[in-house]
Amino acid sequence: DDYVLMSFENFSLPLVGRYVGDEELGGAWYLGDCFDEDTCLANDLFVNAWMPLPKPYREDE
Repeated sequence: DDYVLMSFENFSLPLVGRYVGDEELGGAWYLGDCFDEDTCLANDLFVNAWMPLPKPYREDE
């Protein structure tokens, strides 16, 4: 359920989303805060790689 940076097989821009596991369905990728049936696959987006988000910028004190 952690947010990650996702790249897609069929879309040129990376997007932020998350993977949600589901015992019944096996899990799905979601864009941002989308829930329910609004999965990447339902939007014809095929995740081919992902990585953790970078740490937020913090100005040196």
